[in-house]
Amino acid sequence: MSARARQSLMLGSILAMALLGIAASASVSRADVDADVRAGLYPSQDAVGVGAGILTNVGDSQRWFFNPNAEVAIGDQDMVSVNGDFHYDFAHDGSKSFWMGGGPAMIVVDEEHGGSSTDLGINVLAGIGKTTGSTRPFAQLKGVMSDNSGIALVGGVRF
Repeated sequence: MSARARQSLMLGSILAMALLGIAASASVSRADVDADVRAGLYPSQDAVGVGAGILTNVGDSQRWFFNPNAEVAIGDQDMVSVNGDFHYDFAHDGSKSFWMGGGPAMIVVDEEHGGSSTDLGINVLAGIGKTTGSTRPFAQLKGVMSDNSGIALVGGVRF
């Protein structure tokens, strides 16, 4: 792995840990902010990844959520993404929910020949998850529209 790739992965790891730390401290002070940890498959990059994020209500709707997150994927093309995702909960029956949403993405990809490229894009996503309990599993399918377009199948746990 090139020095540039190690720097990109280190930056992504730091961002993910910072998000998780912010989420952990915020969830103690505000009951409506949750943290998540996630892992995913990135078939377009032939990679697997890990990440973290926070989830909070937007306004008083209880249907709109802001879910900023960071992910690091390692594979044929190493990648770090920082995402400002929003989603709307469609079905909310008390124990599980289905959502769709999207948001801006900043993607740093380690190029095969030692360099890296930074790209801005748009995420489009759909997911399902548990809404009750202290740990709530979720899964989502995310498509990224950018110069480095691709899809990701992500699963994780919110707490």
